[in-house]
Amino acid sequence: MKNNKKRNAIMIIITVIVCCIFMAFIETIVEPPYFIKSLIKIIVFFLLPILTMKLLGIKIFKKHTIIDKKIVLRLLITGIVIYLSIMIAYYILNKFLDFSSIINSLSMDQNVSGKDFIFVALYISFCNSLLEEFLFRYFSFIKLSEFLSKKWSYVISSILFAIYHISMVGSSFPLSLILLMIFGLSIGGFIFDYVDDKDKNISNSWIIHMFADFSIMTIWFLNI
Repeated sequence: MKNNKKRNAIMIIITVIVCCIFMAFIETIVEPPYFIKSLIKIIVFFLLPILTMKLLGIKIFKKHTIIDKKIVLRLLITGIVIYLSIMIAYYILNKFLDFSSIINSLSMDQNVSGKDFIFVALYISFCNSLLEEFLFRYFSFIKLSEFLSKKWSYVISSILFAIYHISMVGSSFPLSLILLMIFGLSIGGFIFDYVDDKDKNISNSWIIHMFADFSIMTIWFLNI
């Protein structure tokens, strides 16, 4: 039994790492059209973890995986607060940081033009955020914590979440900002894990992630 738990934990971690490396390769080296890249990410971040759980005999979905309607209002209020907080921080920091050059570099890295913005913004905010929460919160935290200590599940999930995002856009930023982003994303990943921990429900982190992406898309739009 103990060996099975260790095997499952190792396979989950390996699967997440493979998913991250493969998508980083697709995003930074292959650079296919955004629509094709989005389809690939759906396969890699959703279907591959499901296949891994199926092969390991891990129960995939439970009733609490779906959004609980009773907490939707609270989550929406939390999301709005997060959106406003990020936008306020943006307007404050805009005096000290050149966001326009950062956003322009991000647009080039993601191969996105102004005419594609609406599609990309909707995909990132709704679908991409859900895919990432499924991989990093449901698979590499909630499921991983069934076979590994809670402490290490927090650490592994949040660090992989941060490194994956830095691998997407790291070349666009100076080293000091990259380190700051790794720290901030790791803390963000830890918080996402925490809000999902009690109910084992990714709806909590998904709503927060979605509204955080709304704010990022707004900032992106303001600087296009």
